[in-house]
Amino acid sequence: FAFVASITPGPNNLLLMRSGAMFGVRRSLWHVFGIQTGFIALVVLSHLGVAALLLALPATMRVLRWACFAYLLWLAWLILRDAHPPKSDGAAPAGQARPLRYVEGVLFQLINPKAWMMAVTVASAFYGGLQPSGFDLATAALISTCIGGPCMLVWTVWGASIDRVLHRPRARQLFSYAMAVLVVLTAAWMLR
Repeated sequence: FAFVASITPGPNNLLLMRSGAMFGVRRSLWHVFGIQTGFIALVVLSHLGVAALLLALPATMRVLRWACFAYLLWLAWLILRDAHPPKSDGAAPAGQARPLRYVEGVLFQLINPKAWMMAVTVASAFYGGLQPSGFDLATAALISTCIGGPCMLVWTVWGASIDRVLHRPRARQLFSYAMAVLVVLTAAWMLR
């Protein structure tokens, strides 16, 4: 479950692929660590009962989907904005492109429906008994780290390998347009 859920496309992996392409693997690592930490926090929250609340209140999941939709549209806009090289007037652009920061990666998990569904599934299907122990929680966090981290690195490295063909500004611009469209399509898919 951890491998299939972590390696398949979703908001995190799409953003990591773009980050790898635009900023390289090393500069994207804090984004990866933020996602890992945020997901483990969701598993802990699910362990503490938030998963039951999400399942009992389906409207909460709709709110998460809409929040994720809005955030992904905002990210698509940033990608499009960054696709256009700044005018060279000597000043640095106000919103200069950068990879997502650690805290942004952590916080994005709070509105990422795929991450919540993964955490809810872990808390509801893979614990040994009805009363999960601290050992169950530690095992889930360890499995998430050992399997999820490398899966995210695959997407980041894939993005970085794409960077090798993006040397010309026009190629980089077309890649940014394609990534923005994919982010918008992912946002729309989240609402289904």
